Amino acid sequence: MKENLQRRESVVRVLIIVLATFAAISCGDDQAPGPTEGTLQIRALTEGIDFDPDGYLISVNSSQGERIGHQDTSYVTALEPGQYVVSLADLAENCTLPADDNPQTAQVVAGDTVDVLFAVTCEVLSPPGGGGGNDALRMGR
Repeated sequence: MKENLQRRESVVRVLIIVLATFAAISCGDDQAPGPTEGTLQIRALTEGIDFDPDGYLISVNSSQGERIGHQDTSYVTALEPGQYVVSLADLAENCTLPADDNPQTAQVVAGDTVDVLFAVTCEVLSPPGGGGGNDALRMGR
């Protein structure tokens, strides 16, 4: 009887050790790795009249760039976390941006989308020749 009790204790010890080992091995394995990349959401919001007909050119860290419309959004995805410089170029001569808003610096964080907004204002284009067809009226004809 003493022998049976010792065997049971041994079996129980082995089972406890095996179960503890499995528990230790499985802890933490079911967690998926977190995101490693972020996204820039670049928006052009144009107010006024006589909008730039071909839109603008956006560039991230002096890249070649891509076109964006005057009321458009573009996404740059799969970016490593860090600081990025976003600029807007190729504005028509009657369209402007506040000087402090171009270029803009954005801090990309893994798993997040950072918004970069360019608020463009376009004024009325002057007719060619400083007034066009009204010259005859000014000359008294």
